[in-house]
Amino acid sequence: MPSCKSSATTILTDRARCPPRFDPVLRELKKLSRQTLIYGAGVILGRAIGFFLIPLYTHYLAPKDYGVLELIDLTGYILGYVLSMGIDQAVIRYFHFYNDPEDKASVLSTAIWANLIWSALLVAILVPLTPALSVAIFGTREYAPLLLITWANLLLGSVLGLQRAILRAQQRSVTFTAVSLAQTGVAILLNIFFVAVLHVGVRGILYSGLISSFLIASYLWAKTMFPIAPRIDRAKLGPMLRYGAPFVPGGMFAFVLNWSDRYFLRLYTSIDAVGIYGLGYKFGMIVVMLVSVPFMFVWNAYLFEIETQPNARQTYARVATYFMLGLCSAGLVISLFARELIVVMADRAYWGAEQVIPVVVLAMILMCSDNVFQVGLLIKGRTGYLSVAKGIAAAVNLALNVLLIPRYGVMGAAWATAIAFAVYAVNIFVAAQRAYPIDFEGARVVKLAVCTLATYAAASLIHAPSLSTTIVEKLLVLLLFPGTLLAVGFLTSEEKKFIVSRARRYAGRLRGTSDDIR
Repeated sequence: MPSCKSSATTILTDRARCPPRFDPVLRELKKLSRQTLIYGAGVILGRAIGFFLIPLYTHYLAPKDYGVLELIDLTGYILGYVLSMGIDQAVIRYFHFYNDPEDKASVLSTAIWANLIWSALLVAILVPLTPALSVAIFGTREYAPLLLITWANLLLGSVLGLQRAILRAQQRSVTFTAVSLAQTGVAILLNIFFVAVLHVGVRGILYSGLISSFLIASYLWAKTMFPIAPRIDRAKLGPMLRYGAPFVPGGMFAFVLNWSDRYFLRLYTSIDAVGIYGLGYKFGMIVVMLVSVPFMFVWNAYLFEIETQPNARQTYARVATYFMLGLCSAGLVISLFARELIVVMADRAYWGAEQVIPVVVLAMILMCSDNVFQVGLLIKGRTGYLSVAKGIAAAVNLALNVLLIPRYGVMGAAWATAIAFAVYAVNIFVAAQRAYPIDFEGARVVKLAVCTLATYAAASLIHAPSLSTTIVEKLLVLLLFPGTLLAVGFLTSEEKKFIVSRARRYAGRLRGTSDDIR
């Protein structure tokens, strides 16, 4: 019998003998999915452990404290983009641009040292401005000491973020996952100590982040930079900055889209509302952490490898369909059980957060769609339009925040975000198609969206008398989701054969008879 490790042509003409390897696109995606699963394991485990601490945080932190922490995190987020200069994105691109090991080492050294010098300079500027920034953000100078800790976290976070980008460029997914889990574990233990034992609240959480980042950054510095001569190659720095710079305003616009509503909530409502909305948003972000983040870690580098292959556009289209399937599936689960998640995990003072979760999930799906729809812009090097599209959506978001938040509060903030991201997704899709047309599987994505919305609508009609009964009934409705996808013809014949062949293989292994289904 011929080996299943034969050529693509042999595989396509010998499907009966080698069923798991009949589709060249599916075979090509195996590498991507394997790496994504490794990254995903770290992200999912880290976030899962972190979410178990929500009862701790909501017990020891009042909604106002949670709101303060949310505003501090958001301030660090936007400043982090300024500190990064887009070098982390440029490292992923230019590490694969060169073949010579010396050039690759030069790219890493240039990125690290240029980023460190720039970050230290900006933090030095922030320190004397801290009291004024505290008044601007919180309306009082009371939180200036917390901002000082935040600046130190920013400096370490900038270095650590670039080190992680280097691991991604080198496709060292196992190391990336290991250090991510280590950092999460250390931070969580320190959070429990500072919050539950020492009772220092928000300050303790910031200290936890500072200590854990320092430990991991020190370890990665020793592993990454000690073998490389410290130098800044100006010939490489210029192109890297030109490639990465457009990501900085894009990141700022992304901040406006994702986080500016907290400042409007603080202005028009209260810091307590910021805390409640922030918790609901955190649950909505599970979709991003579960699907988009691990996928993005691999995809941003892997898409350039696919570019030179003859079936590149077909692979891009198929990846987009599978990615949207992952987003919608995860989003459906989170939306269906939003109320149950909040009731079980959070203190009663936070229960109002459940109403915003489904809308935030919708916003996150629209936001994450750019990972697959922007491929044409990245391939053609037109990264500048990413900032333009985000700028347009950010302007829409700001206008909607002013219009909706004073009247509708947290729900107004959630819908402003969802509408703005819809505008963003459409702009990215149209621009990328003009730059590098891809025949996306639009009909399949529409079927997916209809099935997702129909399942959510059906589950929304459930009003059982008890929490346990509600969960059981919603689970039964959720089980209908795969069936509806199959009924409307979402799966292709190749995918059905692939799934059947895999199911038979695993069933054979369970029976100990896998020899006859090689």
